[in-house]
Amino acid sequence: MPNPAISPEAAAIEAAYQAQVQALFKVLVTNLGDEPVSHQSEQQSVDKFVRGLNIAKRAKQLAQNATAPALPVRAQVSRSKKTREK
Repeated sequence: MPNPAISPEAAAIEAAYQAQVQALFKVLVTNLGDEPVSHQSEQQSVDKFVRGLNIAKRAKQLAQNATAPALPVRAQVSRSKKTREK
């Protein structure tokens, strides 16, 4: 059952992130299966996965920030130097 406290945008971002992680994992599995077994080829595949995962995390965070409700801005009292000197 969906959580009513989560906005549709937040749910879509989370779903897209999960789909991206699944896609990255599938690519990792494919690369590991296609490459001759060696520490270097394995490490290159893992490095690509980690880069993709970090990009996905960053995109998720940026999207969440972009869709977050704006917080009300409190007016700040500006006191000029002249006012403080009086």
